[in-house]
This record gives sequence, structure tokens and C-alpha cells, in this order.
Amino acid sequence: MAQGKPLAVGDVIHGFAQGAFGRDHYDCVKIEAAGPDWIVARSANDVLSFASGVRDLKHLIMVRDEDSCDQDECPVEKNVTGLTVPGGYR
Repeated sequence: MAQGKPLAVGDVIHGFAQGAFGRDHYDCVKIEAAGPDWIVARSANDVLSFASGVRDLKHLIMVRDEDSCDQDECPVEKNVTGLTVPGGYR
């Protein structure tokens, strides 16, 4: 993935995300919705996370581009999440 590319539906942000979703957030998430200055993402446990504002979104772009986990071990990349398309059914 090209560094600096805008966040988009389907992007995965791994693990703690360097605190971008708060200090008690530890799960990988997949972005389900995105607006001009906000995103909504879902974990494999169906927990929603929300981020907004230029500073937080620029931080999440950096986290998305730099952090990773094994695709075989990432619960979001391994399993279908969400109940709607394009978040869920494949």
C-alpha cells in the first residue's frame, strides 16, 4: 500500500494503533465507513471504533502504513466482519 494514501473502506489497522482509538483499544479493525474527516472501523468482535479530525486521521494513515501482524493471525483479515456489504458478506 502506498504510504500516505487516504484511509478507505476495507483498510485494516492493526492492534493498538499507537493509541489512535484510545488507550484501551487493542484489536485490529477494518474500516467500514469513511467521510471527509472521520472513519468508523469494526473489530472481529463486532466492536466499533470511531476517529475524526485531521490529526487523528493522519496518525491512522501512518499506523496503517507502518504497523502489521501476520495475515494468518489477524482476526479481521482472517474472518468476515460486519453484517452489510462492503463490510461483511463475501
